[in-house]
Amino acid sequence: MADERDRIVRDYVTAFARDGSRHYIANLGTDVKMLAWGEHLLPLTVNNGERAETFVCSPRVGYIDYPLEELSRFPNRHIVPALHGIISIVGAVLSLSDVDRVVHLNNWMMSTNLPVALDPTLVTLQTEQLVAHHPKHLLAMRSLTRRYNAPLIDALGAAGWVLLPSRQVFLVDDVARDSFKRRDTRRDDKLWRQGRLTVEEGEALSTADAQRIVTLYAMLYLDKYSRLNPHYTAEFVMLTQRIGMIRYLVLRDENGLIQGFGGMHRLGQYATMPLIGYNTLAPQNQGLYRLTFHAGSLYAAKHGLKFNMSSGATAFKRTRGATAEMEFTAYYLRHLPMIRRLPFDFLRWIAMNVGMPLLAKYEL
Repeated sequence: MADERDRIVRDYVTAFARDGSRHYIANLGTDVKMLAWGEHLLPLTVNNGERAETFVCSPRVGYIDYPLEELSRFPNRHIVPALHGIISIVGAVLSLSDVDRVVHLNNWMMSTNLPVALDPTLVTLQTEQLVAHHPKHLLAMRSLTRRYNAPLIDALGAAGWVLLPSRQVFLVDDVARDSFKRRDTRRDDKLWRQGRLTVEEGEALSTADAQRIVTLYAMLYLDKYSRLNPHYTAEFVMLTQRIGMIRYLVLRDENGLIQGFGGMHRLGQYATMPLIGYNTLAPQNQGLYRLTFHAGSLYAAKHGLKFNMSSGATAFKRTRGATAEMEFTAYYLRHLPMIRRLPFDFLRWIAMNVGMPLLAKYEL
């Protein structure tokens, strides 16, 4: 399985390095490289401080721009003005730190980076080597949780890395045991069996299929939520399908048109669905979101995978057996000058003392 994972990393990084990041993610400018960590290969992204357009390579977008947009949907309207002021102040301070001059480790350029069993005894050596190669860059590693990354998190902390909360995610360790006995999951399964849509585990998507997938993703993630989400292209869909990185579970209507899809990203025993989309103009009683999500749950159950349901739709995921876990990003900046470290220390204080309590209280 490790050999297969490394082969996917090589294919993925080679494509991005050859064609450029915007060929696959239209609003992402980054250099994509490969890092060897012990017996594992990791995708590595390098940004040099240019203004970012999406959060997958940008601490500024992740901690400032995106949260400012999200305030329009914050559940407690009374504290929104105060939160807007706090985030704006942090953004102004953070502008002094050149925070988007950053190297991300194990960055697949999606909302969730799946765990890999990195040797924690190599943290100090890897940190020293990365600093030597990128002396002016902040180092970062996203998508860390205590449940799946505790030894690595402890080793990073001992080596001087700092943790910042990023969001709350919802995890199911055993879908068959924890999800399929739930009432709402059984209702989803009934709708699934009664549905008029044909379900395929797409292994040979056409170019037209890939473009339809991109359109449905955009209807949900870009038009409904935020333009700061990654703008995946049809080329990204075709690439990730071809190299076996994402299995696209598609729901076709009687005319063969895809009405919903879930992009199932699987590495080892872990899986997540970073790309999902459906026809948001269809009547709600068709249950396209439920059916699309259920396709991912069925896939995870079939293959015995730990399913990271990502963030959002809290009540929906809890009633289907998921439990909440705080997700962190680890940063290393000891090698940077004081003028760049101090603003980041301020961000960390706000994130830990304001951001994390709010994430936990409102289950964001």
